[in-house]
Amino acid sequence: MTVRVGDLFRITLSDGRQAIGHYVFRDAKYGPLIQVFRKITNQNDIINLQEVQDSGYSFPPIVTGLNAAVRTGLWQVIGKMPINNFTYPKFLRSHWNDKTGDVTNWFIYDGEKTVSIGEELPEIYKNCEYLVVWSPYDVILRIETGIIPFPYGEMIKNGRFTPSGSFDTTISKRSNRR
Repeated sequence: MTVRVGDLFRITLSDGRQAIGHYVFRDAKYGPLIQVFRKITNQNDIINLQEVQDSGYSFPPIVTGLNAAVRTGLWQVIGKMPINNFTYPKFLRSHWNDKTGDVTNWFIYDGEKTVSIGEELPEIYKNCEYLVVWSPYDVILRIETGIIPFPYGEMIKNGRFTPSGSFDTTISKRSNRR
């Protein structure tokens, strides 16, 4: 099944409840941007799309492997909803030291260009999402707990992260826990 901008999809959580995601934009370079509605329903509830839409989004748009999640059956397309007044968000990027966890430079990406903003992340950007392609499993974890994948949430909050072995090993261990 081909997923298209405007599609709504069901995200089944670990306890069987369901969240509804919305495919809001296709970035030619990074892929699908999605948002997840605040409204969480029980597994057998009839989904009232007006209630879902009225609940608003849980967090700003993120990039994820939407097509793979739908193709494998992890998420299911359930309908379509128009995109109203979409504005491409600002995303954070950074350079960091793997050994110390210190961020050496922050950048803002606006969908067209990347601009350096320096070593310190200004407070006005701390609500931006990090530009990374989220695993669908990390999206589920974010819905359930609010946790942003390691090391990005910690970097945004503190300007650094606490290394635990090599960066690649940490990501690999997180992925294998699922």
